[in-house]
Amino acid sequence: MHLDAPTVEVKGRLRHDEADSDDFDLSDANTFKPSAMAISFKCRVPTNGYLVVTVKGAYYDKLSVHIPGVTKAREWWLRRPFELSGTVPGHVLLNENNRLKNVDTASGEERPRVAPTTQVFSRPVPGEHDPELRLVTVAVLNQTSGTGSASALFQMGFTVAAAGGLTIEAYHDVEQPDRDEEEQSIDLLYRNKRTYAIGHGCAAEWGEAKHEATSWVQAEPLPVYEVVSLTPNIYVTDETGNRTPVMVSMASLAEGSDAGRVQVETVLRLYDVWITQQERLIPELSPRFRPAATRHMTLCREALARMRAGWDLVNSNPIAGRAFRLMNEAMLYQQVRSRFEPREVAAGSGGILRVQGPHPEPVVKPGTGNWRPFQIAFILASLPELVEPSRATRGIVDLIFFPTGGGKTEAYLGASAISLLARRLRNPEDAGTDTLMRYTLRLLTAQQFLRAAALVCVLEDIRSKNAEDLGETRFSIGIWLGGSSTPNTWKRAVEVLSQLRRDPQTQNEFLLLRCPWCGAQMGTKPRGRSGQDVIGYEQVGQKVIFRCVDTVCLFSGRKGLPVHVVDDDIYETRPSIVIGTVDKFAMMAWRPESRRLFGLGDDGSRQVSPPGLIIQDELHLISGPLGSMVGLYEPVIDELCTDYRGGEPVPPKIIASTATIRRYEDQIRGLFGRQQVALFPPHGLEEGHSFFAEAATLDDGSLEPGRRYLGVMSSSLGSMQTVQVRVAAATLQAGTEIPEPDRDGYWTNVNFLNSLRELGNTVSLLESDVPDYLTGLRFRDGIEPRWPRETMELTSRRRSDEIPKAIEVLQARYGSPNCVDICLASNIIEVGVDIDRLGLMTIVGQPKTTAQYIQVSGRVGRRADVSPGLVIAIYGAAKPRDRSHYERFRTYHQRLYAQVEPTSVTPFAAPVLRRALHAAAVAHIRHVAPLLPPYPFPLREYEDAIALLEARAAIADPDEVPVLKRMAKRRARQWASWERTMWSANVIQGDPKQGLMRYAGTLPDLDSEATIWEVPTSMRNVDAECRLQISLAYNRVDAEAEEGEL
Repeated sequence: MHLDAPTVEVKGRLRHDEADSDDFDLSDANTFKPSAMAISFKCRVPTNGYLVVTVKGAYYDKLSVHIPGVTKAREWWLRRPFELSGTVPGHVLLNENNRLKNVDTASGEERPRVAPTTQVFSRPVPGEHDPELRLVTVAVLNQTSGTGSASALFQMGFTVAAAGGLTIEAYHDVEQPDRDEEEQSIDLLYRNKRTYAIGHGCAAEWGEAKHEATSWVQAEPLPVYEVVSLTPNIYVTDETGNRTPVMVSMASLAEGSDAGRVQVETVLRLYDVWITQQERLIPELSPRFRPAATRHMTLCREALARMRAGWDLVNSNPIAGRAFRLMNEAMLYQQVRSRFEPREVAAGSGGILRVQGPHPEPVVKPGTGNWRPFQIAFILASLPELVEPSRATRGIVDLIFFPTGGGKTEAYLGASAISLLARRLRNPEDAGTDTLMRYTLRLLTAQQFLRAAALVCVLEDIRSKNAEDLGETRFSIGIWLGGSSTPNTWKRAVEVLSQLRRDPQTQNEFLLLRCPWCGAQMGTKPRGRSGQDVIGYEQVGQKVIFRCVDTVCLFSGRKGLPVHVVDDDIYETRPSIVIGTVDKFAMMAWRPESRRLFGLGDDGSRQVSPPGLIIQDELHLISGPLGSMVGLYEPVIDELCTDYRGGEPVPPKIIASTATIRRYEDQIRGLFGRQQVALFPPHGLEEGHSFFAEAATLDDGSLEPGRRYLGVMSSSLGSMQTVQVRVAAATLQAGTEIPEPDRDGYWTNVNFLNSLRELGNTVSLLESDVPDYLTGLRFRDGIEPRWPRETMELTSRRRSDEIPKAIEVLQARYGSPNCVDICLASNIIEVGVDIDRLGLMTIVGQPKTTAQYIQVSGRVGRRADVSPGLVIAIYGAAKPRDRSHYERFRTYHQRLYAQVEPTSVTPFAAPVLRRALHAAAVAHIRHVAPLLPPYPFPLREYEDAIALLEARAAIADPDEVPVLKRMAKRRARQWASWERTMWSANVIQGDPKQGLMRYAGTLPDLDSEATIWEVPTSMRNVDAECRLQISLAYNRVDAEAEEGEL
């Protein structure tokens, strides 16, 4: 039988002050055991319009059940689902005399024993004068007396549908006339991602929007949003509707064949056509969006012009053409060799180490050896400044802005190879460090080092076959890290090698675990009860080199691999590519030998060209205190990388990359002092559509599975830890219910924790609470539980040599003995963990920044065609920020990149200057001047260093220039008056009171604290530190008192 939904029933009247109020008490939605949930939305109410409210849920009746053969009665709970519906006429919504109304709802059957109360609160939209526009809140409350489970409602949710011409409209964005260009761009890109409802104690969901209106909104306790997968692939569709990907073959470009030329020109032509199509859409946009749209298309045209200029140079300039072809050859075989399976090394007869399996041949397999269109386009756009350093456009900072997993690394590795090759082709004798690659985390640094090492090995093979054109000096790579990760001296390297042979617990500081040329095992291998074998690391005199143990390998000979990890070796060799953390550059004030990396000799004169390319990966991490410190040292690095020999100064080319950033122009101005930034690829007219990055679709045009986010917040469970236990148990058990071919991606649950404290709590939960809950499930549901047997931790507490092994363990697939069940990770997983098999993640608590949220969740679902990502976000009900993200779940996730917080760097703020102005000045002086002691005070060199910093401050933050000048004068007076004869007070031999500076954070002698500089060895902090000193005064007093008593 069909029952018409009853209309609204107004019960009682509000007081006059409440009736006119815009406030509606929903505090019951935020209590420990919430008894209310609500959503608010804006709607246009015509005369005949009305709302239909449908409430669904369940309550439970307790039953006493007698089971045959069981003496004692069992207590069962029987679920009683219900569905209630009611209507709210338009005239009631428009009634100003009584804004709060109860909705009379009824079910098709008898009234539920525990029935919810539904209320509607309607008021005018603030700032709107249209009488039909109303701001409506629909709330469902449990007003049943009692507090036990029998009086509770479960699985609650409700839907509000528009009918009779009523429309639910989007919340209007406030149009501010003074919005800057970046904010205008965001408004344009996300103009179709509107908010139609906001939750209170729950999340809000809504239907597909048409003409800025939707037909229904919904209160959702378990919100889900799927972020569309983006693809870097470009497709061409023929007359029959079949689509084929546009491929750019590295092999064809390396050969200089017509096929390669056609492929590149096809990409440029298609981009030109796409820009034209977008330009035709601009007149159809709202007038407020047209200025931003026009700017975007102008930037697209400029990018296309740069690409064409690069392609023209390849075809007209012999050096550019040769460098481009050799770069393609190098990248092709780097890709092939990086994919070689690791080959074990075992002890053969007589204890001789032998590599298992035949030496691999570099075979280009189908589907490999192709550029993604954005990669080759970026390389072409930046090529002119790399090949011809004197170009006026060399000062442009190229910023690769592409989603996680899109292939940014290959793009700037290709640019680096061109820079190296062009430099040697211009002058085969001009050997030295050409590329500085800088990262913020040692995990990322070590990973990229292994990838770049394969490229350098291929480049060295190419050089050896073309020595006449590329010189006799080897191409090589060095990793420049702190002493806790790699040996800083030859003496330390020999000691570590000896310890590795004796003690399996020794940290492997040499990092290289496989031959980058052939994949043969390197590192350590257990040897029975007596120590372990060390493979591929050999002591030659007082030095340690890498040499492949496969005698067939190109790098098994006397010289070994062109890879350097010892600081002394790096200063001596000047590797072509130096990879390091930004922290290491703080040591420039302490290690003047690092001048050799910049092509300078002991007297400060230039011996070879300085580094011509600086690559800064994950730019968004260079912000806050770290970014401020980096920005203060950056003018010194930039100056040391500038070549003045040709009359006009030639600055280094800077390439940066990120997947998440805001205010990038301000950040780059503060960091690098550059006024021009080229974002690549430039934005289109809508988010997710920039030609080089488009929504991933199947052949039938439907969207590929994206990364799905699921929000969980349960205040009634009492604590966030209890929610963690339930989620961990549910995801563990769900893995066993997936068909076996699909289990791998979801067998490992990566848990991201915001702090090590929270991570430690989770370890305890996995050891006790989760197994206990699984035991309960076994008895309740009769299932065989899956216990969390294989758990691992991926945090900064791991040693540097353990992290690559941990990542290797994470790659173990379902079915293998060591496949991980749960991985607990801290922010170390934010970048650099690129494991395609991972498809499941739990994020416990909203991360500190949206950029971190995007980067962390981007670790799963990288192969959407195999294991689409599922990210479960657990929100703390007691944390207002978490609750806000939960209640606006869809709004947040559909505009995820727009929510990224602006980055901030203030390198010339007073706290930064107090901490490191003198350090930056000393770093500059000790690199450009002869190796002399600090006495007498080098006034001229000091003034040059300060002038350099003042010039940068005038660009980055002119208001701070007076502060810098005052601080510089104070430091000059100190240096001149102290008359120190040694740079460092951290000497083993000599008088420490004669040192000008000591390591920041070391405990000084009390009488020398005011007459010595603290110079940082890291860039991580700018705040003042509080030191604790234990006083013995109380002990002395107590002792004297005791003696008196005696």
